[in-house]
Amino acid sequence: MKRDQFSLDKTKKALIATASTVLFFSSLAHAEIGDSLVLCKHNKTVRTLRIETTSDQRCKAIYTKQGVDQNIGSGQNHNSCEEYVAGVRKTLEDAKWNCREVKEARTSMVAPVTE
Repeated sequence: MKRDQFSLDKTKKALIATASTVLFFSSLAHAEIGDSLVLCKHNKTVRTLRIETTSDQRCKAIYTKQGVDQNIGSGQNHNSCEEYVAGVRKTLEDAKWNCREVKEARTSMVAPVTE
């Protein structure tokens, strides 16, 4: 493999990684994330915890792992869903994950690499 081709492959991999991150966060910003969003990272793996309010004013606690949402609990008031989120967050942090609350999500546009 030529050095220029290796450099180009490395650039493409970096672009894909960046685009994946941007798409992940843009989906968070676009989704209705409700009143609470917790972002947890371990190495390059990201998981989220969020609370959504349903149409009947109940709440749902949702855990996202590998892009798949899992309902981890529901309740008649926001406090009960906060307890579900807090429990999963504690479990992740005990396993050395770094978690933080996200107050605001923004999106960025990535310009394509021209060859």
